[in-house]
Amino acid sequence: MRHLLPWLSPLFLLACGPKAAAPVSEHVATTESRDDLLDRYAPFAVKGSFILHDLGRDHWVLIDSAQADLATLPASSFKIFSSLYALESGLVKGADEVFTWDGNDYGREAVNRDLTLAESMRLSAYWVHRDIARRAGPDALKHWLDSLPYGNADTSGGYDRCWVAGGLQITPREQVYWLGDLLQDCTPFSQRSITELKGMILQEDTLGHRVYAKTGWVMGDFGSVGWYVGWVEKNDGSGPYVFANRVITADTLSETFAPSRASTAFEILKALQVLP
Repeated sequence: MRHLLPWLSPLFLLACGPKAAAPVSEHVATTESRDDLLDRYAPFAVKGSFILHDLGRDHWVLIDSAQADLATLPASSFKIFSSLYALESGLVKGADEVFTWDGNDYGREAVNRDLTLAESMRLSAYWVHRDIARRAGPDALKHWLDSLPYGNADTSGGYDRCWVAGGLQITPREQVYWLGDLLQDCTPFSQRSITELKGMILQEDTLGHRVYAKTGWVMGDFGSVGWYVGWVEKNDGSGPYVFANRVITADTLSETFAPSRASTAFEILKALQVLP
């Protein structure tokens, strides 16, 4: 069950969250299965699933709906949430705040240096968001996770790494729910924090649309799990379109896995005519 903060108004309770009851006069949510688009994953040799919510029409599109409610680690898609609570609570002053590298090797030369929050998003630097969690402390992080909630809000296994190697789990549907709430002002995050976030995760900006998204990738005995989650805003007034794309492979050495996360999402969004 989704929980809401006690200080939220009755209007908020009616307007926000996927289980809020709609007035009788409003339209009913519709759902469409598009398993015909599963072939978009085949060239990358991954198993994939996709869920999209057109907030304007309250219309859902699912590819492999059996995967929509299966939870996995959020990996670096968690950094969307991490950046927001860091900005909102004042742990980080802005996207340009610099985090000092501790000298340890984090596996990629690009992240083995001082980084701004914005750079940590672009380069997907784990250690910056580990440091944000340590600034917050376990109790504050758990509070922020519970306030949405974000997935199962479980910080076991190490509160400063729970999104990559701990107990934190989230489903594709939950990813879409909380991002949809974010865009409808149904979270504790201010417009200032949201605007700052959007500047850090803008992936494509054209005359007709903007794509905001974040990747994620975690490896283990299960293989590799990857995410590409975010939303599309269009100038024609439709949407916004919130989506979660998840890809999985048993082959942790796959050379096609990393590009599959965003590439398949863009191909599907085009096939659904969300993108041109």
